[in-house]
Amino acid sequence: MYVKYQVIGKNNVAVPTHFFKVVILEKRSGEVELRSYVMPNAPVDENTPLERFLVPVESIERASGLLFVPNIMKRTSSLRAITAGGK
Repeated sequence: MYVKYQVIGKNNVAVPTHFFKVVILEKRSGEVELRSYVMPNAPVDENTPLERFLVPVESIERASGLLFVPNIMKRTSSLRAITAGGK
């Protein structure tokens, strides 16, 4: 298995093929929503719905080595994860 990616400049800086965003929303009711996205590092048609890029937060945690959910759960007991195909 291998990863192939573009590098730029004389120092061969890696250019990511994708980037992620984890959004944590706290409603007035105290409910917390978590939405996590992975998008290509390329132009995306403006008519493409953002929901198309929703992924389970666990996939971002696995790929990045960062932990989001345990840290959120320290502050709330009402977490609702919004993922593709579900609300």
